[in-house]
Amino acid sequence: MSTKKLDKDVQEKLDQANQSEHLNQMPPMPRQNRNADKQRKIWDMRVLQSKSQGSHTNFSAGTSFATNESHYCKTSFGDLKPIILRDMKAPMIHRGRYLVCKCICKPLPLVGIFESPNDGTYIAGGINMLIQDLNGDVEEVSIYNFLYQFANLDWMSSETVMIIKEPWLRYGSQSKVPSIRVDSPSDTMFVDVTDGEFMNKIGAKKWIVKKSKDANVWREEANDCFKSGNFEKALFLYDRAIRCNPELSVLYLNKSLTCLRSGAFYTAYKAAELGFDKSGERDKALLRMGQAAYGMREWQKAAKIFVSVLKEFPSNVSFSENLKRATTRLAEQKHGKYNFKAMHLESKKEKAQLDVADYSEPIEIANIPGKGRGIIASKNIKEGTLIAVSKAFSSGYSKDFDVDHFNMLLNPGGAAHMNHEHDTLKKLQNNPQSLKDIYDLYPGDLATRNEKIPFGILDAALIQKICAINRYGSGEKKDRDEMVDCHLHILPSYFNHACLANAYRTRYGDVMVVHAAADTKKGEEIYLSYLESTRSYLDRKKKLSEWKFVCRCKLCENDAKDPKCSKRYQIWKEFEEYANEASPEDIIAKGEPVLQKIRESYVDRNELQIILAQILISLSSAYYRLDNFSKCIKYLEEVVTLTDNPLKYDLNVADQYICLALCYASKKNAQKSLQMFDKSMELKFCKNMEEFKLHYPDIFNHKCAHSCAHHSH
Repeated sequence: MSTKKLDKDVQEKLDQANQSEHLNQMPPMPRQNRNADKQRKIWDMRVLQSKSQGSHTNFSAGTSFATNESHYCKTSFGDLKPIILRDMKAPMIHRGRYLVCKCICKPLPLVGIFESPNDGTYIAGGINMLIQDLNGDVEEVSIYNFLYQFANLDWMSSETVMIIKEPWLRYGSQSKVPSIRVDSPSDTMFVDVTDGEFMNKIGAKKWIVKKSKDANVWREEANDCFKSGNFEKALFLYDRAIRCNPELSVLYLNKSLTCLRSGAFYTAYKAAELGFDKSGERDKALLRMGQAAYGMREWQKAAKIFVSVLKEFPSNVSFSENLKRATTRLAEQKHGKYNFKAMHLESKKEKAQLDVADYSEPIEIANIPGKGRGIIASKNIKEGTLIAVSKAFSSGYSKDFDVDHFNMLLNPGGAAHMNHEHDTLKKLQNNPQSLKDIYDLYPGDLATRNEKIPFGILDAALIQKICAINRYGSGEKKDRDEMVDCHLHILPSYFNHACLANAYRTRYGDVMVVHAAADTKKGEEIYLSYLESTRSYLDRKKKLSEWKFVCRCKLCENDAKDPKCSKRYQIWKEFEEYANEASPEDIIAKGEPVLQKIRESYVDRNELQIILAQILISLSSAYYRLDNFSKCIKYLEEVVTLTDNPLKYDLNVADQYICLALCYASKKNAQKSLQMFDKSMELKFCKNMEEFKLHYPDIFNHKCAHSCAHHSH
């Protein structure tokens, strides 16, 4: 599809969405009944059309546009009352009610694009389906933030019965006929049609399907699903088996293992605990409980379980290995003892997800006057001190989204953001004990709101805002084949921004490591930079304004009152673009006059001369390539002097120390070369040479560098 045609289609849908929003402001009117047979035929045509637009195995996803208005049900299911379609009104959220229905046609993948002036644009994946209620009436339903894998639609069948809590009948962008929209994963409940007791309770007796009551039959079928990696179906069947025989302990242990494999650690622990209480295999039950506690990042609890069970089963190798992992995490958490060499190697894998504990010392979350919450030093901190390590709670990768499913342009950044929000919702659905930690990240005052959100209930819109405000990632990239990733880190989300920050973050896969970038006194605030300090002042100011934020760090204050700031940056960018393509000789010929201009522009400014440092680095590289080591040393020594501040981390001065080391080695000054290697190690926060070498594998194949490094430490 051409971009021109694409833009036209998008605009048409936006126009439809605007018309629909007008309808959604009207007073509620009784819902118009749909002809069931006609709707089935229309739906079958949509399925065929979607199949033809997708690949030979997949369906193309439809798109829907709407405002970012959202709803989630806070009322427990026991306090809700039933409703059927003919009693509904549109537009209306039917509070205090629930709808029993079943899917009657092949569901289709759906991507929703939600926009609002205040919160921007959110993209959510989901499913679109045709449902029938207990009265035989049919309606279209869009369930967002639920479908985590677009290709996984086969589990839906005519036997799929579900409950929609507080159904929201509204007008969407597809037509002027209302349909039901569901935003929160906790607003849908899927019902086992063989569960006669519950089906009778919700008035769905006529949809009961009578099947075997033998728990072992369902256990075997669940085991087959587990072996094939279909953990969702396996869990559904283990629950069915448990209803058939709630005293069979092995069912709880199998359910626990299934939950462990699917990341549902909270339920895994509860199931293993039940299996233990029902006199199941003690070693398996305790192993599952320990692994679940480990998955919930409760290292002390996990270690305690593994220690106790080893006393009872001392020869069990699995317990010894699990105890070793748990005690390693405890050492990381308590003392900041990390194997950064192993972390560096692991992080080189695509979508690397490291197994490490979080660490934070000596810092604390505090209320900052005029800023809300932030991070302060709980004691004096020296530059280079490790102050935080944070494994991402959730992550999103652009390549996890199959563009074959989506019939309109979605850039890699948007795909990564959507996948990230889905991953967050999925993990919270699986591990509801983490909900408060995530809700607390919202910058508003949620003290009273948190009390009103029952345990396990997901406010999808709020969670999406939290992700958008707090995520870190590789940013937007133009190449659609290049992977973009983003991550939600809980503790680092409390760091406030400064372009010239006194802390510096390094990424190892999905782990963020934060070191002090300057000496910090007890009680002082610690900042991280959300964007590169090498951007122009106007660019930084514009980007920060999107977050409704004005930076008043020393760099921004200097740039704001420097009348030559913009012109200087323009001169530098023009030269940088030229230098990227030119020969070393041409770089020097053109660069030396530019260097003089830059120096002159700083006559009235004697600090934070970032552009001067950048052009000196560029010219020193050209001199190095021409073996003019004396000139390279002269310029890089000036860079070192200019960056005796946190800028040295953003400008990667560690790399310049490596260059200096090689220059001094070429001039037979081994002592000076070793000093430069030590300086580079210090800026890379490395404690030993083996770890340091991983940052510069090509350099340390250099004969001269190898000779110098061999004598260092």
